[in-house]
Amino acid sequence: MKTCTVSQAKNNLGKLADAAIKGEPTVIVRGGKLVILQAYNLPQHQDEFDALIQAGKDSPHHAVTPKLLNRIWQRGKSLSKKAK
Repeated sequence: MKTCTVSQAKNNLGKLADAAIKGEPTVIVRGGKLVILQAYNLPQHQDEFDALIQAGKDSPHHAVTPKLLNRIWQRGKSLSKKAK
């Protein structure tokens, strides 16, 4: 999984979106928070989609610590080396 900043994502959004569609998500870091850019298949019915969005809003969220960010970064570097 790739990791980048918002600035890097802005400059490479098309490439990151293409990679996400191919099954290669990217973690975007902004102010100690993480956003994941990944492909998403819409459910068959709008009610299912609304329920998924609400479940995401209601789910517990965890603070991102510098230690966790470092672990994510190290994992991203490790995976990128394997992909070469």
